[in-house]
Amino acid sequence: MGSTLSTRFEWTSPASTDAATASDEGSQLKISVRNQEVLQDVIKTLDHICREHPMEAKTVFHKPLEWVTTLRPPMFNGSKFNTDGNTKTGSVVASTDLYDDGKPFFELLQQQSTSAATTKYVARASSLEYLNRVLQLLRDQQLKELQTIIQEKRDPIRIIFGVSGENALVDAFEACNNQQDQRKREQYNRLYKLLLIVNGWDLKLMKSTVQDLQREKTLDIQKVSEELQMLQAFCGTDRERPLLSINWESDYSFANGCRSPPWRQVYGELCYLDVQPFDREKFIITAAKRGYFINKGYVADEKGQQRLDYEAVSDVYPTLVDLLRAQSKHFNEKIDNQQFAAVGELDLASASSTEGIQQAPIAKAATEDEDMTSYEDHDRRKPNGAHRQQHQQPSKKSSSPSKRNTKPRTSTEPSLKWKALGPTVDGRKSIVKSAGTTRPSMMGGSTGSGARKTATNRRWDEEDAFSATDDEDTDDEVQEKRQEMSELPAEYYQIQKLVKYLRAGNQTATIIAICSLRDFDLTNEFNQIAIRDVGGLETLVNLLDTDDPKCKIGALKILKDISQNVTIRSAIADLDGMNPLVELLQDNDKELRRLAAETIAHCAKNARNRRSIRRYGGIRKLVRLLKAKPGSEDERVAIGGALALATCSKSARSKEAIRAAGCIPLLANLLESRNEELLIPVVGILQECASDEAYRSAIRSAGMIRFLVEGLASKNQALQTHCASAIFKCAEEEETRNLVRQHNGLTYLVNLLDNTANKELLAAATGAVWKCARNTENVLALNKLNTIKKLVGLMENQPEDVLVNAVGALGACAQTVEGRQAIRESNGITPLVNLLTGTNQALLVNVTTAVGACALDSDSMAIIDRLDGVRLLWSLLKSSNPQVQASAAWAISPCIEHAKDAGEMVRSFVGGLELIVSLLKSDSTDVLASVCSAIANIAKDEENLAVITDHGVVPMLAKLTHTRNDKLRRHLAEAIARCCHWGNNRVAFGTSGAVAPLVKYLRSVDEEVHRSTARALHQLSMDPDNCITMHENGVVELLLGMVGSADKNLQEAAAGTIGNIRRLALASEKAAMT
Repeated sequence: MGSTLSTRFEWTSPASTDAATASDEGSQLKISVRNQEVLQDVIKTLDHICREHPMEAKTVFHKPLEWVTTLRPPMFNGSKFNTDGNTKTGSVVASTDLYDDGKPFFELLQQQSTSAATTKYVARASSLEYLNRVLQLLRDQQLKELQTIIQEKRDPIRIIFGVSGENALVDAFEACNNQQDQRKREQYNRLYKLLLIVNGWDLKLMKSTVQDLQREKTLDIQKVSEELQMLQAFCGTDRERPLLSINWESDYSFANGCRSPPWRQVYGELCYLDVQPFDREKFIITAAKRGYFINKGYVADEKGQQRLDYEAVSDVYPTLVDLLRAQSKHFNEKIDNQQFAAVGELDLASASSTEGIQQAPIAKAATEDEDMTSYEDHDRRKPNGAHRQQHQQPSKKSSSPSKRNTKPRTSTEPSLKWKALGPTVDGRKSIVKSAGTTRPSMMGGSTGSGARKTATNRRWDEEDAFSATDDEDTDDEVQEKRQEMSELPAEYYQIQKLVKYLRAGNQTATIIAICSLRDFDLTNEFNQIAIRDVGGLETLVNLLDTDDPKCKIGALKILKDISQNVTIRSAIADLDGMNPLVELLQDNDKELRRLAAETIAHCAKNARNRRSIRRYGGIRKLVRLLKAKPGSEDERVAIGGALALATCSKSARSKEAIRAAGCIPLLANLLESRNEELLIPVVGILQECASDEAYRSAIRSAGMIRFLVEGLASKNQALQTHCASAIFKCAEEEETRNLVRQHNGLTYLVNLLDNTANKELLAAATGAVWKCARNTENVLALNKLNTIKKLVGLMENQPEDVLVNAVGALGACAQTVEGRQAIRESNGITPLVNLLTGTNQALLVNVTTAVGACALDSDSMAIIDRLDGVRLLWSLLKSSNPQVQASAAWAISPCIEHAKDAGEMVRSFVGGLELIVSLLKSDSTDVLASVCSAIANIAKDEENLAVITDHGVVPMLAKLTHTRNDKLRRHLAEAIARCCHWGNNRVAFGTSGAVAPLVKYLRSVDEEVHRSTARALHQLSMDPDNCITMHENGVVELLLGMVGSADKNLQEAAAGTIGNIRRLALASEKAAMT
């Protein structure tokens, strides 16, 4: 429906087009997987617009959309259409809704014909709503009907909106503005809104197209492996074979799957292949991201040792087949003559007569079960780790999953990959994947929804078509490589046999198979993978659509256990397993609802599953499960719902959906329960969502802080951890911090600091103490609880997350005199200074803050100086992190102010003054403010002031005077005031244009800015030219009001400035009179 359609669709050449159905360009759509995906995208988009934007969907088209249709009048019986037609237009079927002088939104017209067999019907739709209704009537024939529309109307945008091309939005906007008729203007407005919606989908489709092209253009190790395995099936000594052998050059595989050494991977090389053709010597092929080429092979170096020369000696080819066609005449002749049933099946006679030639293994499963999963599924299930070379005859032992390179194709259909070996237009070999296998019928032949997942559905799973990319909606789990074992356990094969009975048996056999599967340890990884490898996941998901509750419960219990595996969760996402699971949340059976929710709780750790849950309305259904009275029978169901919501809440979009579903009052009600099994996931939801300000406000207003504090007193450490973490996030607001203190939460938090064995609990508790310590009242209460001594004890031999929070809490406590004294008496200065040598950025920010606060105490400053802490702080100014730079500069200011012989100490740092002046070029306002504060203290020493003046501090400070940030203004004015005490700096500031902007600072509402600015102006006013500039910018009127300020320093500076200006004026008058 957008400009991207023409690039996504594949069209036949005009020569092969039937004239009866040809488009205006003489071509028609190919029957291909890509076209099917795009057509399905259009169907989904149309349905989405009608559901989400119903008013826009009713908008009348610029011109009606007409096409020759397969619709017939009987199809409209029972629908909301007038089957008697419309006498005005002569239609046989018409919509009941009319527009513009009685015209129907939809008409079905019969074309006149002499023969009944050749009667044709033309459909005419005037809105997206009725276009969608008509397509819904066709059901299974939707794609065919849409294909007809696209072929007849290559540019539907122009018909619907009256504009087309790159400037469609601009043209539509201008047409709307230029329209004088009010009725037409409203029509154009509605069309323009609809065009914006369609354009959004078109951009999404374009993004998907670019991503598809990117994947196709870049070679990766998986594509290399697939093409290699295909060619290995054609190797043999028979001259009718295209190759003698082709193999990996190296058995070793790195963690990223590549087989080339790391120093070659930086050049984009993936692996090397050893090829032995019939008609030439053996050679080695390099597979790189840009394609395949032949390298120089092994050559002798200066020491006579053989080494691989990576230099290319051939052109680069997009596929391995292309390269072999060009390099081997025999291969080019024989490759097109290969005949076999399916990829993975080898000629046994050839295999038995060949020694030393690699053959693809024969899978026993291929003979045991002809209804196993497709080649595509086996490609996806290839085990991680290096592929082994097998220089041995195939045997039953070697066909086990642990010995195979990949699982073989077991379907008897011809290989789609082999069909695609012929050259295409762009010279590449397209690979068409099988759409999957058909699931067998169960319980009398009803499988419910049938095949759930097509290629199109998978793409829609990975990214919602109508929402922006959710940066936070990432998968928290890490794909772990499964270590291959020399022999798989016997249970692996027993489980696979049971799954076959599960798939093919009747109702009784299915229940027995489920019970037998439950006897195995389904938490074992190999048992989980065994179910997946034989197609059991697809069967279990299908069982959720049956009518037998026993089968549903059995399937859910198995899915709940195996979905704890990372790869299983991903496979469930591929199968669209969230759809039936979400539907079961509405079942009348409480056990089914509970099991479905607990299974979702595991599956939702996968980002694609979380998106599917939202799309199918699962969030609202899960929230309904929380409607349980504490202590009632529904509490078990509520536990399952809370577990699922706790996992879903890791996504920002899901958090918003949970809040919109009215979850807060339900969570507040459940907090009254005494069941810790329920409280843990409920508080888990709160602590995940508390990062959002709206949630924090709702939690506070609902009175849940009291329950969170009570949870700290529990003996269950998991509940304590969640409660402490929730308080950690909620304590951003002062009101919450006061509530924690009022409910005696500080005492519980301090007591939790003794649990040094539980690092997760310790991190949450220290974080909560840190945030609560931002209140002066809380700091006083924490000092009484001997908190600082405990925090100092946590600064050694602890993980970094504990250190960050503990040091942050010490920094907050050090803002009071009592806190600084307690830190010094607890010997906390030394470990704080030692932490300045770390690399964790968050820890460095907190450590520098704590050290800077401690430096306000003269005795603590002496310890910091003795430990060379100021030098370490100065070295942090070189950090690339602006937050670390700013925090270090803020800490340096009190260090200089309270250090003995500070001037000599600063000069002892080689290059230190030049470094701090250079930071005035920073883009961070916080860095600039902190550096100005440090410069103001440095400039108290005349020698240091002379040095920084030589480094150009004056013009750099003058350049910053145009800022509007009051924090920077305050410290900048103070630095300027200090720098005026050397040489001609006052004059230099005036010539650099710093005076006029400073006058504007007096209009600020911040009194601190007034004080520092008045000081700077007082110093600058000692230069006559600066006085003139100040007077011209109205400084006298502004300063007169400040002369009466209660602040004596401000009074003196303001009066001094006015006095200097007045004396200059008198001198000028006197000179004029003489």
